[in-house]
Amino acid sequence: MRLTLSLVAGAAVAYVASLLLGEYAFDGLAVMGAGAVLGLFVSEAMIGVARRRSALLAVTGAVFTVAGLLGAASIATDERLSTVRWQGWLAVALGAAAAAFRARPLRERSDSPAADPEPAE
Repeated sequence: MRLTLSLVAGAAVAYVASLLLGEYAFDGLAVMGAGAVLGLFVSEAMIGVARRRSALLAVTGAVFTVAGLLGAASIATDERLSTVRWQGWLAVALGAAAAAFRARPLRERSDSPAADPEPAE
């Protein structure tokens, strides 16, 4: 159930962000920063609800971020994505990378000591 809710949360964040970011020009340094921040927001919403990280959350977070940024680009350019400049496309790539990186599964360090077992009563 948590996994399903986390996917809904990530999609909702991406959707709202596409509506907000679509009101501004989709070029320049600002859009690159917005892309990276959106990726972090989407993945943070997903792992916050799921209470875990996973490859599934990393991939879907990246997909939701790309969809949100493409939606924003579509709104900002009146559905003429061919007019998006390189900064906009870089923002999409940065957003996807940030989302995937934040939600990636973490592996345990091999040099960390093992947890002490709980004492038996």
